[in-house]
Amino acid sequence: MNPKSKRLRLIAKFLISAAWLVVILEVAPRLFLTPTHLLSHGRLLGYDDSSWRLLWVMRHQLHVEQTITPATANLPRTGEYDEYSPTRGWAVKPSLNNTTPFGEGKFVNTNSKGLRGKTEYGYARVPCKKRILVLGDSFTFGTEVSDDETFSHYLESDLPDTEVLNLGVQGYGQDQMLLYLKNEGIKYRPDIVVLGFVFVDAYRNLWNFFAFAKPKFDLTGDGLKLTNVPVPTPEQVLAREPYRSRAVDLGKILREKINWASGVNERKARELTGRILDEMAATTRSIGAVPVFVYMPVYDEVADSSTSRTSREQYFYDHCQAEGVACLFLRPKFRETIEQGAKFETRAHWNPEMHRIAAQEIAKFLVEKGLVQEKPVDAPHR
Repeated sequence: MNPKSKRLRLIAKFLISAAWLVVILEVAPRLFLTPTHLLSHGRLLGYDDSSWRLLWVMRHQLHVEQTITPATANLPRTGEYDEYSPTRGWAVKPSLNNTTPFGEGKFVNTNSKGLRGKTEYGYARVPCKKRILVLGDSFTFGTEVSDDETFSHYLESDLPDTEVLNLGVQGYGQDQMLLYLKNEGIKYRPDIVVLGFVFVDAYRNLWNFFAFAKPKFDLTGDGLKLTNVPVPTPEQVLAREPYRSRAVDLGKILREKINWASGVNERKARELTGRILDEMAATTRSIGAVPVFVYMPVYDEVADSSTSRTSREQYFYDHCQAEGVACLFLRPKFRETIEQGAKFETRAHWNPEMHRIAAQEIAKFLVEKGLVQEKPVDAPHR
């Protein structure tokens, strides 16, 4: 055999071996990351966009919307009241009429633009009325409570001659809130923009998939760079899934587990979120409005009885101080109320009483800052 033929045979053997290696490396993860396997061993996944995407696909392929398993117990859900959005991933459906996604007696209505409640708000301002726009996630939207039990509703009741527009959306990170503000919120020309800040939302800023595919900001030397837009449709996500490499997915999942354990992702989330908050404040100020950031304690934070700021609260405080943003912390009032015997929710979303107290604290804070007028003592609540 001449040298050329021998060399060609060696190349062919190498290519065949490489192909088999690729097949073996891909087959094993595909067997491991099947919907059926994930349904039984969901804890093998982590907190990364590959894991969230696989869980979303599993839910749709196996129709496990109501199935509670290790895989689905913490699966984010957008619910029957959301729809696809090419710019934000998902948005609240407009014109919902007395739907009850949270059970009997808990009504969800939305206006023609998808804002919580039945009230229609035009972009044009109502004369002699202050306008407050509220951004946030499911705690702001009011998951598990009725329209008239959200803190936005109570806040409007507590302030005279004031409109409060609830732009909360379940599952949002601060990145989606910023886009909502830029693309829609500023059209309402608010006087005040209140951000309901939930710390865990900062982790969502790291991902391009959570409750569904979503936009993502990358932090570059030139600032924030928006990626993954337009967001693929549900049909596109499902159509692409058979062609995705499970070996790549598994590699990403393992890499992100290491990044979480080492603290790398915590640092990334804080840095990226800080820049997003900067942009949110700058956008608010660019239309002549005042940004107000409210730290909202959720889950285990609610029962934290410490009198000093937590690490998360200190991060938030330091950022507000650096940017000159008025910020309010609700945990002290929650702690005081719990000490007086109140029973607050620490495993799920806020109950109506927590929303009411949050509204009272926000109203008092806005009055103290001279941003709104105080409600007369004898004025009736709406």
